[in-house]
Amino acid sequence: MSSSSPALRRAALAVVVAGAVVSLSACGVLNSFLGEGNVMEIGVGDCFTDSEMRTAMGGGEVDSVPVVDCSEPHDAEVFHAEDLPDGDYPGNGSVSDSVDEVCTGSAFGDFVGVDFEESEFYVGGFSPTVESWDLIDDREILCYVMSDGGPVTESLEGANR
Repeated sequence: MSSSSPALRRAALAVVVAGAVVSLSACGVLNSFLGEGNVMEIGVGDCFTDSEMRTAMGGGEVDSVPVVDCSEPHDAEVFHAEDLPDGDYPGNGSVSDSVDEVCTGSAFGDFVGVDFEESEFYVGGFSPTVESWDLIDDREILCYVMSDGGPVTESLEGANR
């Protein structure tokens, strides 16, 4: 359990989620189909190192995530996937709010073993862009949990049980 107050955790959540929502670019989507990226192949149970993913992004949108076996050192793991409803792209703010809600909700607690506010872990999310939404009907949010205690060599599932 975290020793920080719930208010401090909520403030940290706002900063972490705002900075951690990673867009899947249309170029990344097309590159993925051409075999030049894996972003559309990432799924629940995949592990990676957050800093390596951000380096691969180069400050832009994700087209490839350097996935590692969960028995290898990593600090992030995809734990939940959920599709947004059909319709027009709801806007970046709405998608970001959905990532926040989905990734810190019951799926987090089910995976880690405690509610987000009680955990020492952080979350991030991959989300569709307007281009991927329109071009390939991408609606998927992928949530990942990040260890703040350095690399681990096992799944983070049940880590707070």
